[in-house]
Amino acid sequence: MRVSILMYYLRGDFLILLVVLLVCGLKCSHGAAFLTPPRQPAGLSSEAIVDLARNRFGEKLLKDRVVVITGAAGGIGRQLCQVVIHELGGTVVALDRNVTGLELLRQEYNSCDNNLRLDTIPTCHEDLSSVASSAQRIKEKYPKIDVLINNAGMAYSADRPPGLSAHGHDLAFTVNYLSHFLLTEALLPCLGSDGRIVFMTSTYHWKVSGSELMVADEEEESKSKQKDNTNIMNGPMAYQGVPENQSPKHVERSYGNTKLAQIWQARTLCSKGVSAVCACPTWVGTGIGGEGSREMLERLAFPVDGAGITSAINAMLRTDEELKDVLNGECIVANSRILEWLPTALLTNRFFQKWRDGWTDACGLLLLLGQRFTHESFIVQKSSPESYNQPLAMQALHDWSTREVSKYIE
Repeated sequence: MRVSILMYYLRGDFLILLVVLLVCGLKCSHGAAFLTPPRQPAGLSSEAIVDLARNRFGEKLLKDRVVVITGAAGGIGRQLCQVVIHELGGTVVALDRNVTGLELLRQEYNSCDNNLRLDTIPTCHEDLSSVASSAQRIKEKYPKIDVLINNAGMAYSADRPPGLSAHGHDLAFTVNYLSHFLLTEALLPCLGSDGRIVFMTSTYHWKVSGSELMVADEEEESKSKQKDNTNIMNGPMAYQGVPENQSPKHVERSYGNTKLAQIWQARTLCSKGVSAVCACPTWVGTGIGGEGSREMLERLAFPVDGAGITSAINAMLRTDEELKDVLNGECIVANSRILEWLPTALLTNRFFQKWRDGWTDACGLLLLLGQRFTHESFIVQKSSPESYNQPLAMQALHDWSTREVSKYIE
């Protein structure tokens, strides 16, 4: 028994060594292909997507149904627009800060005579007032929505360095989490009885423990604000815009914190009877990591028009019965089994906490290099223990978020 445990922990060192060898192989001189990546998995066929929609929504598929998609001008969001409109006959309300991208999307569907089923709303997720305005427009035009896909997101990079939201708080936390919390709460009354909310999250939530998402209760927060202090912490550490209020590893943990926060929101909604599903697309060839990494991701990661959207489609179209372990609160929808082979126990073991950041990054690199070897079109995968075993912290974050966005929701 002790030998098997030792081998389990040694496996992490072996995997890191494997990463080094793989990376060195990819950079062999003279352009020689030391390691030739296998063919990319195809993802779900049009026929499979239609069958999923028929099983959940009936013969009409998504006809006469409304799907709201954030981050719709490019990447995963743009591809989902095509699936919903072209393949399933639904109506899309497309939100994005990229006005030019939305116009190109509109032109594409105008040329296909589908413009009546595409509604574009420019939305800046770094500005909660903009998100609230878009939510109000949606409610006025669409009394009932069937699916909300919270897809817009960002990660700090050379192209988009750490910054502040329009309200002076952490940019990534606002864009990835709080803006979608606002949008979800505002549109919740419009969600149909068989409606669903999809959160595009990430296995990178394993990087964080939730400690930087902790918030004081309303009474303690009120007392703090009454003190003569110009440097008051409002909300969790991950939300802070003032450096002295941030974690020393604020930037490198920002993405993981926002993704864990999204999972907490989804699980709070599930506890209230809402069908809220978290999905991880794994590594996809998009520009979320900046233009500098796009070429590498397009070479190694899943293509956005193939396996890169399988998790999102499954999260949107699978039945509640098929997603029962996700809706029960301990799993997410995934599309690669490699994470199940990695030493994730090290990430949550208290003796290894000081190496958690590095271990997660190593696992993330292994996922990038190995995801296509272990791809499956539909996987329900366990999320981190902190994503479901901290109900009080989860509820406290939800209550604080509700107060924080209440001034923007009519």
